Amino acid sequence: MKDHIFGNLIDWGSTLDTLHLLRDSATLDDHQEELIRLLRYDKNWRLREAAVEAAVTLRKPSIEMVNQIVQLIKRDDLYYNIRIMATEVLSTLLPVIMENKELNKNLVRVFINEANHEVSALLSSPVPPIFHDVLDITYEQIQKFAATV
Repeated sequence: MKDHIFGNLIDWGSTLDTLHLLRDSATLDDHQEELIRLLRYDKNWRLREAAVEAAVTLRKPSIEMVNQIVQLIKRDDLYYNIRIMATEVLSTLLPVIMENKELNKNLVRVFINEANHEVSALLSSPVPPIFHDVLDITYEQIQKFAATV
C-alpha cells in the first residue's frame, strides 16, 4: 500500500497542517499527485478549499493538476464558491504552464483546447453572474494562449 503524505484524510486537521507546511516550504510541487487526491476528496469541503488555495502557489503545475482544477470548475454538484476559486486558480496557473519549457508542448496544446471547450460550454449554460464573470475573464485568457500554441 502506498504511503500518502497527507495520511488517510479523515484526520483533516493534520492534513491541513501538512498542506500548509508543504506550501510554506515551497515543496508542494513535489507532491502534486497528493494535492490532486485532496481536490478529488468529496468528504471534506475544508480540505478541497485548502487544496485549491494551495494550488495557486505551484511553480511548475503538471497538466494533470490543471486538468483536475478544470474538473472542479465543471462540477455542477459543487457550490459556486469553490468553482469560482478554482477558476481563479486556473487563470493564475495558465501563464505558469505556458512558460514551463519542461512540459510537452503537444500536451499543453491539448489541455488549452480542452479548457477552452469546457469554459466555453460553461459560459453557454445558465450560471450565476458572479461565476459567469470569472469564467469570462478566464475564457479570454485561454483564448490568448490558444492563439499562441
